[in-house]
Amino acid sequence: MVDYFRLVSDELLIKLSQTKQFIKKHNPTIGVLTEEILRSFLKTYLPNSVSVEQGFILSENGEMSKQCDILIYDSLYYAPFYRINDIVVVPSESVLAVIEVKTTLTKKIFHKVIEYFESFTFNQDIKKYLFVYYSTGITKLSEYFHSYKHVGDYQQFDHDSFQFLPDEITGINDSFHLKKDYVVISRDMMGYSSYFFENEEGTEISALQNFFISIYSLVEEYNERNNKSMNSKKDRDSYYKKGELKKYAAIELFDM
Repeated sequence: MVDYFRLVSDELLIKLSQTKQFIKKHNPTIGVLTEEILRSFLKTYLPNSVSVEQGFILSENGEMSKQCDILIYDSLYYAPFYRINDIVVVPSESVLAVIEVKTTLTKKIFHKVIEYFESFTFNQDIKKYLFVYYSTGITKLSEYFHSYKHVGDYQQFDHDSFQFLPDEITGINDSFHLKKDYVVISRDMMGYSSYFFENEEGTEISALQNFFISIYSLVEEYNERNNKSMNSKKDRDSYYKKGELKKYAAIELFDM
C-alpha cells in the first residue's frame, strides 16, 4: 500500500502541475481546480454512504455557514435542502467533515483560515481539516499560530479558542500531517503533533496516507454508530418553524 499511496500522491501533484502549466496568471481558477482535484480523489475512494461536494451548511436555527471547499456528508439518510449543479446546502447534523483547501500557505492566508473555522460554531461535531498542496514547514507554521492577533488583550490560544482551530492540518509538500494533541516537551501543553516514520519523512506519501486514513476512519466510525441506532436522526421538519395555529380546516369523506 505504501507504493500505492505514493502513486496516488504523485497523481494529485501531477494534476496540479498540469493546471498551473496552462493557467498561470489566474489564482482564483487555480484554487477552484485544486479543490476539484481533491474532491475527485475523495469521491473515488470513500464509501458510497457519504457524498463529497462543495457548498453550505444550514443549522436548525437558520444559521448558514460560509462556503465550504469540500463537504463530506451523510447522503444515505440526508438529502440536500438545495442543489444547483455541484453546489449543495445540507443540514448541519449530516456533515462529518469540512475541508479547506489551499494551494500555498502564507501567514496572511493561514490567519484567514483560522477566522474561517472560527465561524463554525453551530456544530462542534463537524471535523475540520486544512489541506495544503505546497505548504510551508512546521516551524514556519508554528510562527503563524503564535503571531495570530486575538480579540482582546490576551494574545494566546486557550481551551475556548482551541476548539475552533482546524482539527488536522496536512501539507503535501512540505510533507506533514498535524493533529490536535497533548504536546509534552518542556511541559504539558495542548497543540498539534505530527509523526514521521522511517524512510517517509518529508515525502508526500506519509502526509497523504495519514490524511486519507483519518477521513476514512471518520466515515467508518460514523457508519458504525448509525448502524447501531437511527434514533438520533433528526426529522427534516425540525428545520421548518411552525407558526401559531390560526384555524383548522378539514374535508370529511366517510365514517370510521
